[in-house]
Amino acid sequence: MVDNLEGLGPSVWNSIQWVDLWIVFPSIAFLAYYNKFMKLFPAGDCRTDLKLLAGSVLLIFMIEAPSYILHKPTEYAHPYGLYRNEIIRAYRQFGFINYWIYEVKYLRGCTAEEKMYATKFMETLKPKKPVTPLVEKHKKNLILILVESLQSWPINLLVDGKEITPYLNSLTKEDDVLYFSKVLPQVKGGRSADAQLLLNTGLLPIETGATASLYGTHEYPSLPKALAVHGYTSMSFLCDNKAYWNQEATTKSYGFEKLYDRMAKGAPMVRADENLFKYSIPVLEKEQQPFYAQLVTMSGHDAIKTDFQSQFDNLELEDILVKYNLIITEYVDRCIGEFIKALKKDGLYEKSIIVITGDHDTISYNRYEGREKCELSDRYVPLFMLNAPLKTECDKVIGQSDIYPSLLDVMGVEDYYFRGLGESVFRNQSNCAVYHTGETAGHCLDDYGIRKKKEMWKLSDILIRMNYFKSCMDH
Repeated sequence: MVDNLEGLGPSVWNSIQWVDLWIVFPSIAFLAYYNKFMKLFPAGDCRTDLKLLAGSVLLIFMIEAPSYILHKPTEYAHPYGLYRNEIIRAYRQFGFINYWIYEVKYLRGCTAEEKMYATKFMETLKPKKPVTPLVEKHKKNLILILVESLQSWPINLLVDGKEITPYLNSLTKEDDVLYFSKVLPQVKGGRSADAQLLLNTGLLPIETGATASLYGTHEYPSLPKALAVHGYTSMSFLCDNKAYWNQEATTKSYGFEKLYDRMAKGAPMVRADENLFKYSIPVLEKEQQPFYAQLVTMSGHDAIKTDFQSQFDNLELEDILVKYNLIITEYVDRCIGEFIKALKKDGLYEKSIIVITGDHDTISYNRYEGREKCELSDRYVPLFMLNAPLKTECDKVIGQSDIYPSLLDVMGVEDYYFRGLGESVFRNQSNCAVYHTGETAGHCLDDYGIRKKKEMWKLSDILIRMNYFKSCMDH
């Protein structure tokens, strides 16, 4: 948070007034009270001191404990839940004592052994020869649409003979579109924020806690930084407040030069996407090209009842949340279609490579089918690449960590020092991905390959905690 204030020092200093000196009054009053209060007790009476200590501890416990006891750690009424998602708001609501407790719970340093392990492992990942470029140099824009809770199973699915995602369905049939339907989400404690980490840095989330809230100001290699070397500007568009998931900090750490938040413009969350796309277009029209624009949607966040006019209004399903999810997905598909239509009208479509992908699963396919057990294949998210200058096989299982190196190849960036912990779909497809639980999806036949993919989770956790890439930049 202090890093976010860089450059504001003079403004902070100039805003200080004489009346602000009153801030020290409570401390002076307490010192006077404490000095007077302690003289009421005989010197050396340890029992009185113990009673005071016990009473103070009990008082603090009574104030702090209810939030931990009455609420689940994932809820905003619980300090862990709020600090994980919105640090600024949590500080205001719960204060620094609860933040210390949160840090004790989740913030971990690195041992010398871990640092040595990570450093040696990274040496083995360095290419032995220069990376061969797969495309000719180009200056096409990159527009990445990160769609909240978009999964693969509704795409090309007919319900009562009706399409849920007619626009995305049409993309799957286009010759100049690459469509990967089996992308295993690899987010963890940070959910949507972890997806931004995966796509923009090629790193996997930390083992415990949310990377964005605990290590949001660390140094990261990234897609924006790699493209900046080639003359690209980068910007991120958010529907919500930049404080949510500590996105102001991570946007800066990932190398984005511009941040536009609250793009929902006051619309309800479920209708946020239409405003995000509507108000982003004028900004993109005026932006100097080439650029990298990340648009993070919001409407699909929760499966809730809406007032949308939908062909599925009278659909009867045992799980009502599945029906709500289908209606919202239908709306999101329409918003994406309108956005692409606007890009074509403005002439930006032909000048851009457009990537559409989901951040994580929410209502998995087993719930639609009425199955209790959720398989990894029920969680798949889609990946579309429009106007991609490369072709490859698209029906194998890939992980979200494979998208970052794939985008480096698509954008013709072969000279960047960090190519991620995944594998580019244009260079090698093992048809295998590892979930954060250690489970594997696809046809993972090579034991060595599986072990290496699992080890990437451990490696990434250490790299982030030790701020490995800061030491790289320092040297």
